[in-house]
Amino acid sequence: MFGIGLPEMLLIMALALIVVGPDKLPDLARSLAKGLMELKKTAENLKHSFAEQDNPLNEIRPELEEAAKSLKSNLLDTPPYQRDTPTLLDQVIPPADRAAEAYQELIKHTSGPPPGLQTAPADTATTDEEQTPPLNPPEIGRQATEPKKNEQ
Repeated sequence: MFGIGLPEMLLIMALALIVVGPDKLPDLARSLAKGLMELKKTAENLKHSFAEQDNPLNEIRPELEEAAKSLKSNLLDTPPYQRDTPTLLDQVIPPADRAAEAYQELIKHTSGPPPGLQTAPADTATTDEEQTPPLNPPEIGRQATEPKKNEQ
């Protein structure tokens, strides 16, 4: 119980026999046993009373569990902007189609496409050999090839 072995127990009994005497030793052993039993009962009662007292965590536990459940459900649900994406796209596509139709009607009613816009028929593909060079070659290439003037 207290880490006392047989030799130590025999030594304690011998000392008690010498100090108390053989006449009073049985009464002392009974009172000592009663005292130990009383101490043991008191320790058990204290344990139970601490266990029965309101633990602060027990009061907060339901709120914490509810918060954890709501957080988990919020994380697992798809956000509303992702659910509504198809409807948003459906709202954008019709105006884009109308804009394309309006542009085609504008080209039909005018003399043709704007001067800066070149359109090629979809069924005729051009190769690299058939492409025409741009009308105004870039000026950047000329600056590198022109000889430098010596200013002395």
